[in-house]
Amino acid sequence: MICRTRALTAAAAGALLLGSWGCAPGEENSQAAPAAEQGKVLYDMHCAACHEDTKLDLAKKPPKLDGIFERRSLPSGAPATEEQVRKTILEGRGIMPPFGQSLSKEDVDDLVAYLRAKGKREK
Repeated sequence: MICRTRALTAAAAGALLLGSWGCAPGEENSQAAPAAEQGKVLYDMHCAACHEDTKLDLAKKPPKLDGIFERRSLPSGAPATEEQVRKTILEGRGIMPPFGQSLSKEDVDDLVAYLRAKGKREK
């Protein structure tokens, strides 16, 4: 019984060490990388066809989203904030359709994380 208790205690301690591994000082946004990776998948699926394609036959071209959070305002004139980007994704704007019915809150969080990371990588 004592051996089993020690084994369980050691296993629990090991789990705590492994579980806190990503929480070391200096590792900011340890969850942002997986969210940004999933956001890229969603971006490629739902956004890139319009925001990355330069050969669209549209009267008004959708804006490039590189560095969107580095700007003071969005192309619409609204402030370049996460709240406003989320609202645009969910409700649409101009020729952009709304995605509120097809994307979950987590999907939108992941897209925002990707757009943040996309702006930083492009510099």
